[in-house]
Amino acid sequence: MDINKLCIAGINYKKAEAEMRGLFAIDNVQHGSILSAAGFLGINEIFVLSTCNRTEIYAIAEDSEVLINLLCSQTAGDAETFKRSAYIRKGKDAVEHFFNVGAGLDSQILGDYEIVGQLKTTVKFAKQNGKIGANLERLVNSVLQASKLIKTNTQLSGGTVSVSFAAVQYIKNHVKNIRDKKILL
Repeated sequence: MDINKLCIAGINYKKAEAEMRGLFAIDNVQHGSILSAAGFLGINEIFVLSTCNRTEIYAIAEDSEVLINLLCSQTAGDAETFKRSAYIRKGKDAVEHFFNVGAGLDSQILGDYEIVGQLKTTVKFAKQNGKIGANLERLVNSVLQASKLIKTNTQLSGGTVSVSFAAVQYIKNHVKNIRDKKILL
């Protein structure tokens, strides 16, 4: 694999509020459309990771601008809005970012392990649609193996596992007379 051709274009909780991220969230129908359109553009290895905290498009591609346009063609947001809060990773920086995401190091809750299941689901979908080739498959497997080693051999994922869990714990520890309160999470 030519590592320099790995591109990631994304938006996440660090630079964009939930409302902004919502403009770029995708479902399976939109994901399928992105995968189909990518084929017409000569992009044969691609997937999109869309969670409540991020939407990232990963591909073996020459140009990240194509990825942004693909993503925005299927979402409520436009390319200019995306670029204001987006990040682009290429080559070694993209690989490092992907490992950080898979390990839960780039999560709102450090060590959030839900991302592994979300990653597996989105990659499986892309593979079923013929868009995971040998390059991305090897990279994804390496990320998943590293994530498993981190979870097994460290305490990184030993605490709070999600933002909602953290919110409940915070409320339990800081809100007095909780039985008298009406709380919506």
